[in-house]
Amino acid sequence: MKTTQITIKIIIMFLLGVLFIGCSAEDGTDGATGPQGPQGEQGPAGPQGDQGDQGEQGEDGNANVIASDWIPEEFSDRFISMTSFGIDDEAFTSEILNSGTVLVYGRDGVFVVPIPVVFDNQTYYFVLPETLGEIRLIARTVDSTPDFFGLFTDFRYIHPCQYYQRKRRTNNRF
Repeated sequence: MKTTQITIKIIIMFLLGVLFIGCSAEDGTDGATGPQGPQGEQGPAGPQGDQGDQGEQGEDGNANVIASDWIPEEFSDRFISMTSFGIDDEAFTSEILNSGTVLVYGRDGVFVVPIPVVFDNQTYYFVLPETLGEIRLIARTVDSTPDFFGLFTDFRYIHPCQYYQRKRRTNNRF
C-alpha cells in the first residue's frame, strides 16, 4: 500500500509539473482591459529651450489680388435686346488678357452671382477688349427679343495686378 501511495504522489507531482511548465502567460486570449486610472499630477516645467534658427522667407500670398468696389449697373433702361457698359482700369493689360484670370460677380441686392449667367431669357457676361484697359459688361436676350435688364443692381470684378486704378467710363449702349 505504501508503494501505491508513493506512486500516486509521483504521478500527481508529475502532472503538476507538466501543468506549470506547459502553461505560460502568453498562451490564450487576453482578458478585457480594465478601466483607465486617474490622471497623474503635472510634472515641473522644463528649462527654456534655445532660440531656433530664422526660417526661410516665404512666398508672397495673395497681396496682388485686387477686387473692385461694387459698381452700379449702367445698362440701358430702354426695352431692347442688348446693352452694355464699360469700365476703364489700367490693370487690364496684355498680360491679364493673355494669361490672367478675371472673375466678375453681379449682385441683385440679396444674392451675389458669378458672371456669366443666364436667367430666363437674359444672359449676362463680360469681355476684355483687345484695346486693353477696359472691361465690358454685356446683357442681352437669348432669343434677341427686346427686354428690360434690371436683374442686377451692381457688379464687381476681381483680378491679380500690381496696382489698381479704376475710372468710370461713359456708357456705350447699343
